[in-house]
Amino acid sequence: MATVELKDLNKVYDNGFHAVKDANINIQDQEFVVLVGPSGCGKTTTLRMIAGLEDISSGDLTIDSKRVNDIPPKDRDIAMVFQNYALYPHMTVHDNMAFGLKIRKFSKEDIQARVNEAARILDIEALLDRKPKQLSGGQRQRVAVGRAIVRHPKVFLFDEPLSNLDAKLRVQMRAEISSLHTRLNATMIYVTHDQVEAMTMGDKIVVMKDGVIMQIGDPLTLYNFPTNRFVAGFIGSPAMNFLTMKVSEEGGAIIGDEGNFRIRFTGKLAERAKPKVGQEVVFGIRPEDMVYAKDDAAQDTFIPATVEVVEPLGAEIHLYINTGKHQVVVRIPPTISVSVGDAVRFVPDLDRAILFDLETEQALNVDIDPLKS
Repeated sequence: MATVELKDLNKVYDNGFHAVKDANINIQDQEFVVLVGPSGCGKTTTLRMIAGLEDISSGDLTIDSKRVNDIPPKDRDIAMVFQNYALYPHMTVHDNMAFGLKIRKFSKEDIQARVNEAARILDIEALLDRKPKQLSGGQRQRVAVGRAIVRHPKVFLFDEPLSNLDAKLRVQMRAEISSLHTRLNATMIYVTHDQVEAMTMGDKIVVMKDGVIMQIGDPLTLYNFPTNRFVAGFIGSPAMNFLTMKVSEEGGAIIGDEGNFRIRFTGKLAERAKPKVGQEVVFGIRPEDMVYAKDDAAQDTFIPATVEVVEPLGAEIHLYINTGKHQVVVRIPPTISVSVGDAVRFVPDLDRAILFDLETEQALNVDIDPLKS
């Protein structure tokens, strides 16, 4: 397989739109890297530049240390799986998978061996004589992946390949692609807007917004140590809660005042909040880091609120609660009985909380290089 490196990569369109801004990503051999972000963030444009389907405005793209900026797509030794499958409707599954090899003048024996191998890996041997219209969405996606596998490329590129599938099939296919990565020991670059896909599939995740890389890291690093508010809110489902508080110091204690309640900060949270005394900060806490408060909880440790929505999910319940100024989402076990309109109290785990600067939105108590890859 191969290493892929993006050095200060930029894409500026003729109308002046700057789609990708100084992207720097180092992808190791056999690594599964996921580019994730909202629509229009530049992730697909970045993938298309790697594929050679978009010209690079500036910067360097290397595959196995060879600069490929001006090398045509067919000579980059990459294979791409598209969102819409891009299968030839008049060809059988076998011929769809073999077509690229025929164009490259492979022998009939080699083509047959490669198609059979890919069909076996993907468990589509029984489908080789069918045409795309006779296949389900999941089967079509397997054929599209098979067409990439037969190439034996250095790098596999995936452009939101599961977005056209239903929810159950998406879960199944993402597990199959992850398993395929392990079996092939392949270098894979995968684009999605679904952060659950990113978290469950990627060895390394690149979070993008407005053409800029916000943070690069493994899934748990991004989840537990987001370096800015965007990453914190984008990674995780339900998303992190954000509450604006004014920091004060009273008798040596550092207090976060939301207006309707006050929280006494402790440990590293208090250390990082102290320079912000007299200013507002954003207090971030994940839904699972809020504990249903007992009646004897000290008043400066809990968040009081009213239940607005109850979402029972079987193994857990999501509560949407309102503090008077903020709507907050919390996870509780199904053993706790609550109803809409109930007054509730939750204690945030301050060791898991993150403070963000109100203006820059950078994390105050996370010391990680956001672009370390």
